[in-house]
Amino acid sequence: MENKIFLTDLAEGLARRKSVSKKDAESFVRMVFDTIQEQLLAGESVKIKGLGTFKVITVGSRESVNVSTGERFTIDSHGKISFTPD
Repeated sequence: MENKIFLTDLAEGLARRKSVSKKDAESFVRMVFDTIQEQLLAGESVKIKGLGTFKVITVGSRESVNVSTGERFTIDSHGKISFTPD
């Protein structure tokens, strides 16, 4: 059930539906995701009506184990992108 869709797949679908070149469609899709990335890096959330909301959430530090050696180590706190569908 895990079907992956790539940026080029989105661009091809857009090109087919709107009769534009694949190059123009891919450029548009890249611009959309670049804009989302810029807003997330600036600390903003991005809501796209009919699609959903992208935001950065903070994941606290936690302890883990290296499966090869059994050694314990700490994974530092970090941000990760969260998406909530509309």
